[in-house]
Amino acid sequence: MAHSFDIRHGELIDVIGSPVRFEDVTFVPASTRLTGTSFSAQFNLIDWAREQQRKLPAIVRGDENAAWFLGRLIYLFNTENVAEDERMEKTCFDVSFVAILSDASNLAVPFDCSDHYGRTSLMFSSDDEPPLGLRSRIADAFYGLMLDEPDSLTDYDNRMFHSGTGFWIEFGVSHGEPYFDEGSDADT
Repeated sequence: MAHSFDIRHGELIDVIGSPVRFEDVTFVPASTRLTGTSFSAQFNLIDWAREQQRKLPAIVRGDENAAWFLGRLIYLFNTENVAEDERMEKTCFDVSFVAILSDASNLAVPFDCSDHYGRTSLMFSSDDEPPLGLRSRIADAFYGLMLDEPDSLTDYDNRMFHSGTGFWIEFGVSHGEPYFDEGSDADT
């Protein structure tokens, strides 16, 4: 039996990975198009945890949590470790999902998950923005999934140029431990 989905607050272009369900929300890696022209980061992981009064495990390592987060994304969704020259400037990763809410007649809401200099956040459409309650529900389930078994990571390595300092940031997961370290000078 085929499922029908009610896609709102953005567009689904193509499914690019296997779904993972957490509680009553299924997350599907997808190529999406958010509607609008100006997008802002919302639900910063650290701010979200503070608002939820949730203590993050030590492995998350504070503000610069993108190395851990990408290790979880690769582990859970087989997300690609995209090279620095193929990503948006100032990011370690940028992935899109559709959140399918099974108890809401299979309402499907596209969103992006990315970072800015290592600080992970979510983005939703700016035109036809989902209501705050819906965005919060998606963020709660998505971050809940990411924090369920937080030590289950895939090893990888990558780098990002920090234009403000002129240094490379080396980041990744090595032997199950995330790292986010200032590397070499851009001139070397």
